[in-house]
Amino acid sequence: MDYFFAQAEELRRPMMKGRIIVVCVYSGRTADSGVVSTVNYPGRAVGIHSGMPIFMAKKRAPPADSLFLPVDHDYYAHISAQIDGIIRRAHSRVVQASIDEWNVELETDDLVAAEAQGKALKDAVRKGTGLACTIGVAPSMLGAKMIAAKAKPDGLLAMDRAAERKFVMDSPVEKVPGIGPKTARALNEAGVEHVKDIAKLEPLTLVEIFGRKAGGWLHNLGQGVYAEGIGEEKEQDEVSRIGTLREKTRDPYMLLAKLDELEADAKEWLAEMKKSYKTVTITFITEDMRAHSKSMSFHNPRAWSEDITREKKELVDDFLRGNNLEVRRIGIRFGNFLDLGGQTTLF
Repeated sequence: MDYFFAQAEELRRPMMKGRIIVVCVYSGRTADSGVVSTVNYPGRAVGIHSGMPIFMAKKRAPPADSLFLPVDHDYYAHISAQIDGIIRRAHSRVVQASIDEWNVELETDDLVAAEAQGKALKDAVRKGTGLACTIGVAPSMLGAKMIAAKAKPDGLLAMDRAAERKFVMDSPVEKVPGIGPKTARALNEAGVEHVKDIAKLEPLTLVEIFGRKAGGWLHNLGQGVYAEGIGEEKEQDEVSRIGTLREKTRDPYMLLAKLDELEADAKEWLAEMKKSYKTVTITFITEDMRAHSKSMSFHNPRAWSEDITREKKELVDDFLRGNNLEVRRIGIRFGNFLDLGGQTTLF
């Protein structure tokens, strides 16, 4: 996804289109203490970047044309879940690498067909969420990630094996995922500027400088050998569902009715995966498009079949007491899983 957090904020603030949006992690010590998490492209144009102290970013952003916002994890997680659903409906082999990045294995070796599938996926994500993404298509995951980085923002770039290899080998080493600033500096000091230059170093030299594992990986990279899989799916540690209400409301009965519907869907997954949970969270998206969460944790794990009507009502009532805005969307999340599957015996 392109500048995901900031783009998500643009989505609920269309009046800020073309202006600077900076999403920040505030430390709380002062009003301007903390660092930039994500910034949109108008912000990047004036020199703001991720990791920059907030007070420095504010010096570069004209106050009348900029907006500094705190990270809203629940809101971004819900959008991420929507995107994940869109991708998985279109493709069977999918690994979610992070909240805003997916690896997809296409069932074709034809470059034209693969590019067409990439375009169809881009269109589906935009239609389903209103957000832009960039897609890189290549024989390997490493190549696809690097090609996607080159094609940003809102791009689509596809390469066959020969083009991918040339692109990777000609790239500066600091552009390779997995090579951080420290490793890049060490390679530069050893006379390596581009990936193809790694082949000039003896394997023993790479192992002496970087250790056996990293040195072996760098040697293979310099020879144009890199894994072609899409990685492994991380074990899911929560399940959530979110839905839009028929109308904005503060009526607890309408909110709970929608939650019942969402809960039933989520618990189908819990039953299928034989999971119990120790935490339930209800998220309220209010009319101003802000996300608010109320959570409850249990001392003992709850089975998917247990009734939590009382707990849901407590969380809804707690939210309504502390917030006077109408609710536009509502969601439920179950987390902190434990397996319910039967244990095998020793004999």
